[in-house]
Amino acid sequence: MTDDDFDSALRTIYAEVPLDPRSLARARSRVLETVTPVVVTPRKQRWWPRLSAAAAAAAVVAVLAATALHRDGSPPAGAMVEVAQTLNAAADAEIRTVDVTVPPGQFRYIATHALSLENHQPSDGRLYIIRTGSRAEVWAPADRKAEWLRRETDTGERVWLIGTAESGREAGIEESVRPPTELRARCGDWYEDPCDRDADWQSPNDDFLADLPRDPRELYDRLRDDSDGKGNDPDQEVLVYAADALRSGLLPADLRAALYRALALLPGLIITERTATLDGRTGTAYGIAAAGTIQEIVINPATGDFIGERKRLSAPMDGMRPGTLIESTSVRYGISPAAGAPPAR
Repeated sequence: MTDDDFDSALRTIYAEVPLDPRSLARARSRVLETVTPVVVTPRKQRWWPRLSAAAAAAAVVAVLAATALHRDGSPPAGAMVEVAQTLNAAADAEIRTVDVTVPPGQFRYIATHALSLENHQPSDGRLYIIRTGSRAEVWAPADRKAEWLRRETDTGERVWLIGTAESGREAGIEESVRPPTELRARCGDWYEDPCDRDADWQSPNDDFLADLPRDPRELYDRLRDDSDGKGNDPDQEVLVYAADALRSGLLPADLRAALYRALALLPGLIITERTATLDGRTGTAYGIAAAGTIQEIVINPATGDFIGERKRLSAPMDGMRPGTLIESTSVRYGISPAAGAPPAR
């Protein structure tokens, strides 16, 4: 089967998920890496039925998916069509959403609860890895060019993934809870000249968001271009960039909807867990396994709510087992009457 046959078959099978040339090239490459050719000796020739291009592609895709999931250790996943259908359902829910306008003098409240890894290698030469918890709260004013407030708090959560608390203390590793910190800055520019920086997916501002296309294919291409050359895997990095923007809490409903539809075009994106719970909230987890990890985002397809993201191991690392949670971030939003005040119920 030629490359053109393969590409045509994929487009036929997954008509709801248009595939770009770079995605098809990666798919072909992964097939060649995964499928072992059958060698037929002259003496024992066997007759094989001639498959249509679509049937052959379907068989190869099935083998590729099964082999890749087994190799990467990720959970059972749905087909690309199911990914597209559920993400489009989330996008439809966002289109029906009317974003709550922040009244003058009040603030948009954005709270993220994060779990992340701390690596320690003290004088005893041993490696210690701890998963720690933190909370970041941001109060963004109705006038985005006014002063913002960011408060960071150590939640005290500690999970020793390599080593123990007792052996860590003996090696001099401190477990004390860090005191809260606060930053104030116009435009939310915490470390740059206020209101005078280039925005990006990680730190978007109104101009950056207004400039992003609302057409899903154009938005997908923009994600590809901006994340090109970053991270350990190009597909994973697209997912990371999308999660960075969603986590900001600043994307309007029409852009959130377009972003969900753009992610439906991402090859290799699978449903890793249909009912995933992150920080007490439930949604569908979509992920990509590569470079020994599974990068995931969690979305509620019924409401369109972005719940958060997480990263788990898909291969052993430093003595940690596949499936180990190494990072996660959950997000909650609200409207607050004043900077530093809790959101209104």
